[in-house]
Amino acid sequence: MRMASRRDAVAPTIDRILEAVAPAGLDGDRLTDLAVALAEALSNAAVHGHRLDPKRRVAVAVAVSPGCVVVEVSDSGGGFDARGVSDPTAPERQLAPGGRGIFLMRRLVDEVAYNPAGNSVRLTVRGANGDGGR
Repeated sequence: MRMASRRDAVAPTIDRILEAVAPAGLDGDRLTDLAVALAEALSNAAVHGHRLDPKRRVAVAVAVSPGCVVVEVSDSGGGFDARGVSDPTAPERQLAPGGRGIFLMRRLVDEVAYNPAGNSVRLTVRGANGDGGR
């Protein structure tokens, strides 16, 4: 699916993704974690990747299997180096603006992986019933 690069497009896109992943059978807590991580990924793509350019669309790919969901969010921006993002919990960074989205995603889903260009993120969530969940 594709999402317009607008802030008001994020919530409806999350709703569509959550509907699409229902067959995976994730529990409510895992779905909530995924929704928050998706809000960050989609917002980052629209705001940072596309600079809210209304002509550009964020690409979203969803893969579903029993107990596992993989969502890939991609933009056509220049990307970034995720390894260079500082830990927002470090004492010197706690009051600094920004930099918490990637930290949040990493805490909420089982796997966060970026492509080499840094303009596509893959979020993986597994169920909590013994199939690799948290």
